[in-house]
Amino acid sequence: MKLFKGLVLLAAVAMCTSVQAQKVENFGVFNHVGAGVSVGTEGIGINVASPVTNYLELGLGINFMPGIKIKGDVDMDINTSSIPAQIRGSVPSSETVNIKGDLARTTLDFKASVYPFGTRNALFVAAGFSFGGKKIAKLSGHSDLIEQNPVLRPYIVANIDKYNLEFDENGNINGDLRVNAFRPYVGLGYGRQVPKNRVGFRVELGCQFMGKMKVYQNDKELDTNDLESKGDDDISKFVDKFKVYPVLKFTLTGRIL
Repeated sequence: MKLFKGLVLLAAVAMCTSVQAQKVENFGVFNHVGAGVSVGTEGIGINVASPVTNYLELGLGINFMPGIKIKGDVDMDINTSSIPAQIRGSVPSSETVNIKGDLARTTLDFKASVYPFGTRNALFVAAGFSFGGKKIAKLSGHSDLIEQNPVLRPYIVANIDKYNLEFDENGNINGDLRVNAFRPYVGLGYGRQVPKNRVGFRVELGCQFMGKMKVYQNDKELDTNDLESKGDDDISKFVDKFKVYPVLKFTLTGRIL
């Protein structure tokens, strides 16, 4: 956070002096350095970059995603036929449990930005990769039914997409969602990471290819069940559909060298 504030201050100082700053007309091999602060779907980010030619720029960045929460009521699969007859009558035929997902992570990225028109236009296409931990979200939930009747725990699981999550003896569910740690990236936008003037602005739209999202519990990937239909809750839809992460980023850039 101190580094983030420092870059904001640097950008403000640069903006105050930009009127007198000399405009760059040609970029050589690593002859300038730029820094930026960004906000977008990857969270809050900072980056540094340097040109290779008028047409190519390389950049490194780090992104901090604050905790974003999603939640939904998912179905509980009750194996009624296996429940002892003496307690079977007290078990409801259907039940749901509220599952919360907490998305918070830190990622690193490397991007090569290509400017087809050189210094005449700041339109660019970008390619690279994002690297971070496999865990994209933590899952948690609680069932009063299991807490009040712990003997039912072996016979009841929660369904997320095609995964069965088990409850502990207190009726709690804990797990996490994981994707590929290495995620290729493509995008396009307008604006240089190393601006021609002292201060610039960059907007970018792209996507990270994360792969199929998987559900883990106790550091083990859960086996899928035999359900043909997927759940209609938000959590199940998130797990089933979210294979590509959309990136929309706005960056305040500054040329520091």
